[in-house]
Amino acid sequence: MAMADQESYSETLKAEFPSIVRIEGGAGGLIRFLVQKESLPAVAQYLHHHPSWHSRLALLWAVDDRPMREGASLHYLFVLDNARQWVVLSVELEGDDRLFPSITPHLHAAQWYEREIRDMFGLIPIGHPDLRRLVRHEHWPKGTHPLQKRFSWSKVLGRQQGEYNFLHIEGEGVFEVPVGPIHAGIIEPGHFRFSVAGEPIMQLELRHFWKHRGVEKLFEQRTLTDAVPLAERVSGDTTVGHSLAYCQAVETLTGLEVPRRGRFLRSLFLELERLHNHLGDVGAICNDTAYSLPHAHCGRLKEQVMQLNDRLSGSRFLRGVNRVGGVTIDLTPNHLTEIPKELDRLEQDFAELESIIAANSSLIDRLETTGVLTARTARDHAAVGVVGRASGLDYDLRRDRPFAAYDELAVKVAAYHYGDVRARMRVRMDEIHESIRLIKQLCATMPVGPIAAEPGLDSKVPKTPKAGEWALSAVEGWRGEILYMVMAGENETIHRCKVRDPSFVNWPAIQWAVVGNIIPDFPLINKSFNLSYAGNDL
Repeated sequence: MAMADQESYSETLKAEFPSIVRIEGGAGGLIRFLVQKESLPAVAQYLHHHPSWHSRLALLWAVDDRPMREGASLHYLFVLDNARQWVVLSVELEGDDRLFPSITPHLHAAQWYEREIRDMFGLIPIGHPDLRRLVRHEHWPKGTHPLQKRFSWSKVLGRQQGEYNFLHIEGEGVFEVPVGPIHAGIIEPGHFRFSVAGEPIMQLELRHFWKHRGVEKLFEQRTLTDAVPLAERVSGDTTVGHSLAYCQAVETLTGLEVPRRGRFLRSLFLELERLHNHLGDVGAICNDTAYSLPHAHCGRLKEQVMQLNDRLSGSRFLRGVNRVGGVTIDLTPNHLTEIPKELDRLEQDFAELESIIAANSSLIDRLETTGVLTARTARDHAAVGVVGRASGLDYDLRRDRPFAAYDELAVKVAAYHYGDVRARMRVRMDEIHESIRLIKQLCATMPVGPIAAEPGLDSKVPKTPKAGEWALSAVEGWRGEILYMVMAGENETIHRCKVRDPSFVNWPAIQWAVVGNIIPDFPLINKSFNLSYAGNDL
């Protein structure tokens, strides 16, 4: 957005709320305002609902500002639908003030964020409709808030007894069916509690965060340049997406410019990651309808891509590809010739498989109208990625806020409005073809030159960020929008790193997609969302 447009938005908001203060110098072209906490709900509601803004809450995070300032701060990232502009509202709490007004009654998407902040920082959202623990299960000792600066990362906690109060539907003939958190198959832990009267599901309540590893606390023990391996392990099937989002935030903080060839290679590896995951998902959705033929062939095609990943990078999951300043892996001319040829063969196989899937009327009947997530519900939860695009939310960062080399690529965004399992599968199938097209284009137009910026060798020497400076980064991973906020500490350490995998915003939405379906539909609906437990449970 042009500076004049930013000023126009700023003046409009300040005219509506004279008490807010524009903060200059937001890294990455942000519009940022300091808001008094009493005014926060009104300003947030205005940004979300007013037609001239019509924004969505994309991220909410807290920071313990000590020792830089005595107190904590809260930051609310809104993305404007019509202008693709980012607006951040910041609220400062002084000293030991732990109270802030909840915006959940006005914006449903804030619900999990505010509960997470209460658990991890001990800050209390006044007016929140559901203040049960989210991340800190009941065996955590009371008063334990791990992201406070006074809490040591190596502290060993005792265990206490506690019980989580699930929501209950009262009435004759209502039964509760608990599933998990330990499952029969090789699957990560998650608890699902269904309320049914007869066959239809009346309510699903999730209980996650069984895999909490303290990732955001571990980031605070790293320096800005050595935390890439940790970002790669946030969600094991999204190595490139998470590491790229982290690297971009640090590069914004330090002013480091990635060479053009490095940006092209980043996009290529990101599309390879999207390709092998989407192929696996299409087959798995078919498998959950007992249609094993597409599952077998998609498994074969996914394996071909993962073996290609291994030949190119030495890792089937593309670990070790990204680094701050660029990439670690270059491709030879033979690689750039081999990749399009292999993908041509793969696309021909997949197109034949698509025709087989489309001709199976019993499969289509099983997928259509199953697990419908309406556009209204998707918007209320700020759903992203495949889930959002299948429900009519036409967002894709590769097109809307280009990163890496996507400003030089015309990305075709696949979107449907049906919101059912078939729509989510169709988005993936369309994106498989689009990823193949983009990879071939990247190979054909790959520029020459260095693959990474090296401090001391480049004309633009990176700056050392001051303690308290922060930057936001966004990447369209294969599941959807990945967001990172990285705040610098003293001596190039990390003061705070906020990570948001797309699963964190899409998990609450699945609770509404299953209502009215039957329990045997749930594995199929769940697979069509295919959300990460580890990426959600940081």
